[in-house]
Amino acid sequence: MLTQEDSTFANCTDIASSKIVASARIRPIGQLAILTGMLVHPDFRGQGVGHQLMDELASVICDGKTYIFALAHLERFYAKHGFCAVASAPNDIQQLFLKYQSDSERLVLMGLTP
Repeated sequence: MLTQEDSTFANCTDIASSKIVASARIRPIGQLAILTGMLVHPDFRGQGVGHQLMDELASVICDGKTYIFALAHLERFYAKHGFCAVASAPNDIQQLFLKYQSDSERLVLMGLTP
């Protein structure tokens, strides 16, 4: 999570008085993980906040066992942070990916390259 007062979420001490501008969730799936729910407040989009959050997450997700179900228009964004589109993933991840796909928005299954 990044706040307006403290641009590095690792050092947030008083969240109640700060405006949250970005957040992400890393969901464990056995020995693997999915980066989900990454959001940047609309007032802070286009200012590098998403890249800053990904940089902060790098030490947590650097093991090559993290996947993301990216909206198609964000594929290049995640590629800049080491993710690449993959045709398949371990069964637990693959089954979740198939479950989350919808007709309205195309998702891209991406894996983090170690």
